[in-house]
Amino acid sequence: MTRAANARALPRRVRWGYGGGEWANAVMWTAFSTLFLYYMTDVAGASAALGGTVVALGTVWNAVLQPYIGRRSDRLRSPHGRRLPFLTAAAIPYAVTSWLLFTDFGLTGVARAAYYTAVALAWFTSLTVFYVPYGALGAELSTDPTERTALSSVRTAFSQLGALVGAITPLALHDVLGDALGGSDKAGWSAAAAVCALLATGGLLATWATARGREPAAEPATVRPRDGMAMVRESRTVRLTLGMLAFGWAPLSVTGAVAVYYGVHVMGYSEDTASLVMLTWFAAGLAWLPLVRRMTDRIGKPRTYLLFTGCWAVVQCLFVFPGRGDDVLFWTLILLSSAGSMAVAVTGWALLPDIADTESARTGERREGTLYGLAAFAQTALAAIVVWIAALALSFAGYGGGDHPDARARHTITVLMSLGTAVWMLPGMWCGRQIHNTLRASQPPTQPGALRRASAGPEVRRSRRGRDRRIRFGVKNPPVSDGGSSPAQSGPPGYSAV
Repeated sequence: MTRAANARALPRRVRWGYGGGEWANAVMWTAFSTLFLYYMTDVAGASAALGGTVVALGTVWNAVLQPYIGRRSDRLRSPHGRRLPFLTAAAIPYAVTSWLLFTDFGLTGVARAAYYTAVALAWFTSLTVFYVPYGALGAELSTDPTERTALSSVRTAFSQLGALVGAITPLALHDVLGDALGGSDKAGWSAAAAVCALLATGGLLATWATARGREPAAEPATVRPRDGMAMVRESRTVRLTLGMLAFGWAPLSVTGAVAVYYGVHVMGYSEDTASLVMLTWFAAGLAWLPLVRRMTDRIGKPRTYLLFTGCWAVVQCLFVFPGRGDDVLFWTLILLSSAGSMAVAVTGWALLPDIADTESARTGERREGTLYGLAAFAQTALAAIVVWIAALALSFAGYGGGDHPDARARHTITVLMSLGTAVWMLPGMWCGRQIHNTLRASQPPTQPGALRRASAGPEVRRSRRGRDRRIRFGVKNPPVSDGGSSPAQSGPPGYSAV
């Protein structure tokens, strides 16, 4: 399939099938990020420091591996495309290691630490093998900006749905399945993890099935290890976007790791009710999706990111106030904070295909895998750091599991859920502001808005709803491919439309 053909609208089956890969990631990533630390301390009986160290080691390994997998997918020669073979290769290992994460074989001491570390490393490896090529696949399925926004929205919707399943299934099922398996709480957690693993793998295979034959014909890129660093070094826009993604994801990681502790020990809820907290948070995020997408179309991705993240920071700080009995305030804050998480997910990932086109115009090669590997590296590396810091804070506060932590531990949980989450948003907002300034500076200053849109060509004119669906980066004189003018490579002389 040529890139010119890829400018056409995607079939609905392909568009919705693409969401399966994000579903596969979201189900198990949410289970891991929100429940693994809790599982280690309150079910497996390990210390918070050990749980946090396992999470940090696995996440750092994931961050290191992601750029390598991105380069490998860019360079792959296969009749099945550059991205899809990675999805099929990872399916079975991903399912098995997802189950093992929440399965305790009665090991203690060093053996237990070694087991969970090895399983975490294997799980992150299988996750990276499919997730980085999956992200790059989205940039290749269509070159049309409207289709790319639609793909990003579908991906985000499936992310929220998968997060719902990953957050509530282990908490909701472990008691029922444990009773069915002889009354063992550990066996219940293992069985619930197996259910999540099967559901996640089904989504991964759905993406493979619907995207077959849709990748454009592209020569494998000659990507060297240093090319990724060169991309970061030479492009300020790439650096800012990676910073925006990483610091947008950091508060999500802290919230996910601490929310169950907050619900159980600060608000006094049961584990089942704590699962409803996560259910409400992710479901409310889906409800915010149409507004986030509308604002993105109207004011642009960076400004939408700034608006929603700023409001999210204020709301998150207010979590210092709820306590037992303050249910109305608590649930109101949950509903409001979900808007920020949705905006971070939509705007950050929607920018990457545009930047991939800009980099393709600069280098003459399609390197989506390398760029997505860098983005995933930035996100997961910082996520490892912030979750590790949260785990160390719990350990230093004397939290050792159980139903009745002391006041110092509860206070630490409250700080982590509020100020400890909001502080990570500030660098991301700075990066978003700098991107916004770059976009404004790239606009020709002498032309009125209507004249500028008229001279930019049909790809960047306003849609029938009156919203400009394109933004611009200041890249001089991008080449046009032989297969025809692509929307990502059209525009007034001296500028690249993104």
